[in-house]
Amino acid sequence: MIDERDELIERVAGALKPLPQQNARAMAQILATVRARHAQAPSRLTLVLEWMRQPTVSVASAGLLAAAALAIGFVTRGALSTPDERVLPTAASPSASVPAIAAANAPNEVRAMPVPITFDAAGAKSVSIVGDFNDWDSTASPLTRFGANGPWTATVKVMPGRHLYAFMVDGKLVVDPRAPHTRDLDFGGDASVLMVNQP
Repeated sequence: MIDERDELIERVAGALKPLPQQNARAMAQILATVRARHAQAPSRLTLVLEWMRQPTVSVASAGLLAAAALAIGFVTRGALSTPDERVLPTAASPSASVPAIAAANAPNEVRAMPVPITFDAAGAKSVSIVGDFNDWDSTASPLTRFGANGPWTATVKVMPGRHLYAFMVDGKLVVDPRAPHTRDLDFGGDASVLMVNQP
C-alpha cells in the first residue's frame, strides 16, 4: 500500500505537539488562591440564591412555604387577634361590626375627585363635557361661561384613573386642544385623555 501523507496534515500534526512545560510555582499559586476562595464560608445571600436555583422543591419546603403564606394572610386579615380585640355582633344588631370595618377602610376608599374644567369657546351658546365618567351624557355636566366672553368652566367629579372625554359645543363634539388625544374605540373618532390621581 502506498503511504500517502498530506502536507496539510503534517503541518497540523506539527502544530499539535505537546505544550511547553508549565511553571510549577505559578500553578501552585493559582491552586492555593482557588482553595482559599472555596474555603471561605458562603454568605447567606449566596446560600439562598443557590437554594432557589435548585430545580425541585421538597415536600417539607413546600409545606413550610404554604404555612408561612397562611400565617401572613391570617395576620394581615386580623384573624389571629384575641377575641376581646374583635368586634362581635350582638343579637340585637347583627351588623354591629360593619360600621367599624367601614371606618377602618375609609382612608383607603377610592372616591370621585373634583376636577376643574375650562374651555375657550367665545362664540358658543352651550358647552358641556361628556366622557366615560358621565356615560357621554351631554346634559350631565354643563359648563357655564365666566363673564360675557370668558372661558366656559365647571367642576366635575371623576373617579381616579384614565378617562376619555370631549366637549359638546352647540351640539357638536370637540376635543380639548390642550389635552392629549387618542382614538375612541367605542364611538370612533378622537377623544381627549384625562388622568385623575387620588391624593
